[in-house]
Amino acid sequence: MVRRQFILSGIALAAAASLGVTLTWHGWRQSLNADDNNRDLVLSAVLPALLYGALPQDATLAAAELARTKAAVNDYLAFLPLRQQQELHQLFNLLANRFSRLGLTGHLTQLVDLSIQQRLALLDSWRDSYLEVLQQAYHGLRALLYGAYYGQPEHWQLLAYTAPRFR
Repeated sequence: MVRRQFILSGIALAAAASLGVTLTWHGWRQSLNADDNNRDLVLSAVLPALLYGALPQDATLAAAELARTKAAVNDYLAFLPLRQQQELHQLFNLLANRFSRLGLTGHLTQLVDLSIQQRLALLDSWRDSYLEVLQQAYHGLRALLYGAYYGQPEHWQLLAYTAPRFR
């Protein structure tokens, strides 16, 4: 290795480490597990804020509804186009990483540690942002989570919706 290559690779590695880039040595399967963990982490923070007011007042019933909605999101993701799946996974990974979360939310703390009001203010700021990427993140999360929650038959009565009957 030439001295110049060694110095440049050291600078590149230091820059990548300072930006929070991680190298995965254990392969693709662990990357998928990390994606699942990041998705669960972000959904645990965003779902209660986005569904604020629609969830039951009882904590155990609300936790059961949140768990059903997370399962519905996981089931529904497989039916999205590949590009949307990739964008959502990227958003979940960015929100789980400390440095990218600081850039997207303005908070270094985990999203779960923020109060419901702070999470609602964060989502509102994304909705009203002049950056189209943040608006896209808001609308994508909103459509996915509302679809997963209100797509469950037990919530149809609240919407006065009756499913069509097929022969």
